[in-house]
Amino acid sequence: MAQARTTGMSPSREPQGQADVSRMTILLNDRRVLAYLFLAPALVILSLVVVYPFFSAIWLSFNDKMAGAPATFLGLDNYRELFADPKFLQVIYNTFVYTILAVGIKFCMGMGMAMVLSHDRPLNFIYKTVLFIPWAVPSVVAALNWRWIYDDFSGMLNHILFALGLIDDVISWTGDKNYAMGSIVAVVVWSGTPFYTMSFLAGLKAIPKELYEAARIDGATRFQEFWNITIPSMRPVFIVVTMLSTIWTSTNVVFVLLLTNGGPANATQILPNLAYKYALLASRLGIGSAVNMVFFPILAVLIIFLSRRMLQDRFK
Repeated sequence: MAQARTTGMSPSREPQGQADVSRMTILLNDRRVLAYLFLAPALVILSLVVVYPFFSAIWLSFNDKMAGAPATFLGLDNYRELFADPKFLQVIYNTFVYTILAVGIKFCMGMGMAMVLSHDRPLNFIYKTVLFIPWAVPSVVAALNWRWIYDDFSGMLNHILFALGLIDDVISWTGDKNYAMGSIVAVVVWSGTPFYTMSFLAGLKAIPKELYEAARIDGATRFQEFWNITIPSMRPVFIVVTMLSTIWTSTNVVFVLLLTNGGPANATQILPNLAYKYALLASRLGIGSAVNMVFFPILAVLIIFLSRRMLQDRFK
């Protein structure tokens, strides 16, 4: 009887166990399931450090929130306060001017330096080393050094100009609204141009030399080679580098904060520095988040273009 019971039970259990094993094997062999399993830790981390803070900042921008105090819902009052202030529109304008000037000059200088360094010359490695030093200097250190260079009375720049007889009186490079924005852009260009040069130099080295040789055989000039070979071949590099640099430049608060702190008379104030002032110095976290939310759509467009460019032809 016991044997019969045992025999009767085994047929019902074995198929169930085999079915479970088969399902598990199918799941493990499914690439989509494996992809989700491997992506799960990254998705959890992104949710904690990106998604949650982002939506928290959106919610915070609709509240009157002081550091250490409970939040009070205001609706769109923070945004109304910002756009009712004429100075805020000036800050938006400053941000565009600062970013476009800095990125444009870095692009032109970086391309020119890359074209020069792409040809083999004696001591070329020394030129490259010296050129890339500004990229290795931390932003805070660079800003403090340039703050001393721009100093009205003890700064190196005014001393040099005096010695050359180019000026008769000191120039307040960061205190005069006619020079302040240009002075900051010059520092940003000095610090960021090596990134352009390095990226463009790598792109130039990847262009096959046979294309230039064929163009010379056909009688093409240097300009025609540059316009018809170099520019089309470098277009993907141009797009990625420019997008990255635009994001980094427009969100960098160090140079403006340490050189002018937005002055004089808001002549150099930009959106990231204004958000820093509201949120950390004035402890008005709500309106500080609102400033960032005004800035976010601009960055979102850049990020979307950058992501599409970097991820195209993948995962197909």
